[in-house]
Amino acid sequence: MTGCGWLAQRPGFLQTLLATVVALTALATAWVMCGAKAGAGVAVFGFTLMLFVGPALGDYAMEHRGVHYDALVGDVSTYRGKGGRERPVCTVVLTGADRGRTVEVDDTGGCGDELTTGSRVTLVEDAKGWVAPRLGSEVHGVAPYLPWTLAGLLVALEACALYGRLRRRRHVWKASDQSASC
Repeated sequence: MTGCGWLAQRPGFLQTLLATVVALTALATAWVMCGAKAGAGVAVFGFTLMLFVGPALGDYAMEHRGVHYDALVGDVSTYRGKGGRERPVCTVVLTGADRGRTVEVDDTGGCGDELTTGSRVTLVEDAKGWVAPRLGSEVHGVAPYLPWTLAGLLVALEACALYGRLRRRRHVWKASDQSASC
């Protein structure tokens, strides 16, 4: 789940699709191995864990290997998706050593309606390119509540898996004990 959550953070449809297919395959296998009740718990907690662990790893990576650049907003435009929802997209021009290089940042990376052309911003970019660039003067890293949330989800996931496996094994033993006494 952790690997799938991290892979889903990489910009691009193919990586997200691959991560989702692998995660759903693993969760479906766990569902079958644990039975319906415990398997539903494994599936819910596992998918929720994947949704939380990806952004947490992205924040961690940006805190430890994010590179800060001074930049200017070159253009603010709107992108209309297939559903008709409009969202802002900023074209940011770097002003430091990489002068002239442009980077596009969308609303999830900090581009909002309040930015105007010519605004000074700080661009934070992952040195290895795994996490999409963000706008902001500070990268705060992982939120303090997130490790506890992830630990709770992992404990719940493992408890459901353990309960499901022990419950199914106990039913198999009872059935074999009854047939042996006849």
